[in-house]
This record gives sequence, C-alpha cells and structure tokens, in this order.
Amino acid sequence: MPMVQQFRQNSYACGLWKIEEDSSFFAAKVAYSPPAVHPGRQLQQLASRMVLDSLYPGFPFDEVTINGSGKPEFNHGHLHFSLSHCSGFAAGIVSEKGPVGIDVEVISNRVLKVEKKFLNAHELEWLGEFELNLRPTYATLLWSIKETVFKHWGKGGVDFAKDIMIRGITISDQGVASVGFQKLDPKDLQVQFFRYDQVWLSWICPH
Repeated sequence: MPMVQQFRQNSYACGLWKIEEDSSFFAAKVAYSPPAVHPGRQLQQLASRMVLDSLYPGFPFDEVTINGSGKPEFNHGHLHFSLSHCSGFAAGIVSEKGPVGIDVEVISNRVLKVEKKFLNAHELEWLGEFELNLRPTYATLLWSIKETVFKHWGKGGVDFAKDIMIRGITISDQGVASVGFQKLDPKDLQVQFFRYDQVWLSWICPH
C-alpha cells in the first residue's frame, strides 16, 4: 500500500509505509540491493528505501556510504536522511537543510524488560504514573524518541539513560517532546511523534 502518513514542511519530508507488498514489488521500483540475508529484513530494507524514493524522487542511493558507526549517509553533505523499519512498517525522512533522525516502533510489552537500561530515574517515575495496561504504550514512545536522537547524532557512543533526557512531553497521539542530549549544545532537541494504530513514529527535523 502507499504511505499511510506523510509530513512535509519547507525543511524536510518524512513518511510511514505499511508493508503489505512483497520484495519483488519494491525491487522493481527502487535501484537498491539490500545487504540483509534474511528475507524479512530484505523486505524491510527495500521498503524503507521506497519511502526515501517516494519522498525524494530519484534519491541517489549509489552515493550513500556507511560511516564508522554504521550510519548510512552522504559524504558531500548536501542531502540528509534517516531510515527506520520494524515488523510491518518502514519509515524515512529527507532534508536538504540539515541533520535528521527517524524511528518507528511497534508498541510491545517487551520494552518493559529493558526500560531500566534506557530510562533515567525521572523518566521511570513519570512512566510509573500510568496504569499498567498503558505502560508499554508510553515506554515504547520514550524508546522511539531516544532512538531518534541517537540516529540524529549518528556517531555512536551514547548511553540512552544518561545522555538522552526527556524533559517535557505532552501525552497525545501526536505531539512534540523536548529532549536534552549531553553530546550536543545545551539547547533541547524537539522530537516530533505520531501514533498510527499500534506504531509510534518519531522524528527530528531541521529548524
């Protein structure tokens, strides 16, 4: 199916794709050979590149390199992008204005098993205010927001609990979180988020 959600402004374009096609559909439309061996991962990689090509027709995949932290990027720096995929969904963001980041996550109870590894004491206290049935929903959102910051940074070496601090967030299906990040300047990052069914999409765009 086409993208189920798009967000476009002067500084960026991002989109979320619900994957209902097979690999042959994407392979016929995108000039990209996925490096993954597992067929499911190949499908997700192809779908995420389809998002980029839909947002930025003629996306120059052949100019993409992988930096030392494993992040795909352009050496020349005139185009910035970020990718994400999970079971059943793919997402991407493109900008000519500056660095970006994006993440998509399926809401799952599994995040509760690792929440103490990526959340600080203040965030855990905030999360504890929710009923148990809602905790996975908002723990997944916090994870997605921090993943987005990590991808925006793109240089590795980040302690999610200590280095990324969610200072303010409005609980809604769509909103903005104010996030402190120790490795950048004191000014908080603004991470936008959107819920589609049982999936959270989070992104950082240039301002």
